[in-house]
Amino acid sequence: AGLIVKHPQVRIWLFKIDDEFDSRGHAYIDLLRMREVTDCVRDHQSQAFESGTRATPLGEVEALLRRHVPKRAVVCNRRAYVDFAAWLLEASRVGAVIQAVPEGIISQTSVHLQIDPDGTTSVLGSSEAVMGQPFVPAVSWFPPTRSSWEVLHEVGARMGRVLAAKGLVGFASVDVVFFENPDFDAAKFEQEQRDCARTPAVIGTDSPVDPQHLMFRDLKSPSPSPPMSRGGGTVSAEPGRVSSLPESRQADVELAQQLLDIHISAVGRARQGPVQQMLGTPPEVGASVLSPHACWVVDVDARLTDEAAAIFPLQFVAQVRPEMTTGLLHLTAEAHRAKEDQNLSVDERKEKPQRWALASRRASSPGLEKLSYQSLFQAAKMRGVSFDLFHNVGCVFNFLDVFHSLFSLVAVEKSPELCVQRASLAVAVLAEGQPMPRAQQGARSNAKIAAPRDAPLQPGQDAEATDILTVADVQTALRAASRKCTEKPPQTWGSLS
Repeated sequence: AGLIVKHPQVRIWLFKIDDEFDSRGHAYIDLLRMREVTDCVRDHQSQAFESGTRATPLGEVEALLRRHVPKRAVVCNRRAYVDFAAWLLEASRVGAVIQAVPEGIISQTSVHLQIDPDGTTSVLGSSEAVMGQPFVPAVSWFPPTRSSWEVLHEVGARMGRVLAAKGLVGFASVDVVFFENPDFDAAKFEQEQRDCARTPAVIGTDSPVDPQHLMFRDLKSPSPSPPMSRGGGTVSAEPGRVSSLPESRQADVELAQQLLDIHISAVGRARQGPVQQMLGTPPEVGASVLSPHACWVVDVDARLTDEAAAIFPLQFVAQVRPEMTTGLLHLTAEAHRAKEDQNLSVDERKEKPQRWALASRRASSPGLEKLSYQSLFQAAKMRGVSFDLFHNVGCVFNFLDVFHSLFSLVAVEKSPELCVQRASLAVAVLAEGQPMPRAQQGARSNAKIAAPRDAPLQPGQDAEATDILTVADVQTALRAASRKCTEKPPQTWGSLS
């Protein structure tokens, strides 16, 4: 209740059980579905504004939340917690975290770290989660399609130093959400762009004014430098400083100084990259009004997450490494390079070694337990699910357990669109199972049909319930990733360039 009153602009609040992971203990509320709460906060705000008091409706808001939250809260994993009462019982036992969800989310990313015993922190890479349903990630992009690598790298470096100072050794992942900056001032942003383009450059502004910084200061012959008077103006004995000038030239000097100050200020703002504009500069913290986007650090996992673990087989099989200046995946020097690369243009040569990867979370596929590894690999190969070691594109199993119907796939391609297509084809093969002769295709009425994890169970299927993602959840996330590929990503991330 206190958070809702303090931050009335937040619409969605997310709850996380402390000892759960992979969205198993997530629940959230949407205040738009509880009009009584928002109306109560709005009425008290208007009354406080008119009367000039600071009365807070904590008691009323708390009573409304007690009445509506058990019915309106959404539990993200109803196989683990059938309703909000069961979720609240576990949360009250081990504790929970309350997080605000910003409006206009662009991407939900993670930066993965490795901290050595000597405190050295290295950034392994970054990823972007794609949701199968709200706050339930099902697949992940490597690298992120919509984020600022400079910001992610800076967040990882800062958090790595903090964790190393606390004695952490090993792996860690930092979750960063990018969203549209609600305080962004478009008019001021355009004005700053015009000022950067129109401000005249002053020649010699980068020259040192201190004689101690001059290159040839020791080569001058020693000689006295008394004050001199020229044309009615007094020149100081200190080089680079003018005590007074005639009125005819004083205005010119002042105008030049004003232009120099404007130029330095405009250049300083223009040189502020996404890191300064989105993370802020001390003592200010947060996104600047000149940044169209903002970011929050929402979670820190002091363990080897599934996304971080997928980086190592991805780099080994696809022969890729992240470029530390851009965060993009590029082929290593040991990877095969075709001879026709010599005939390509410079831009084509830069794009050719680039790769995109899409990794699914561990999910279950009903009916997979009826297949052997040999039959599954044969069916996958017949449908084109394989990896081309010559061109470093294709699809591989990151995890496979046919006895428990569990799988995880990694698709690698030269573009995000092709990557989604390849991953969708591979998941469809697993959803259909082993191909059958035409004479037996009509006898599949009793076969298990993949359904979302939280779908209602049919009578007699209670024993088959699982709290793991299903192949239908992965397919839903792949469709969301396909739609996102058609959208135009932001061209600038908080930069005036």
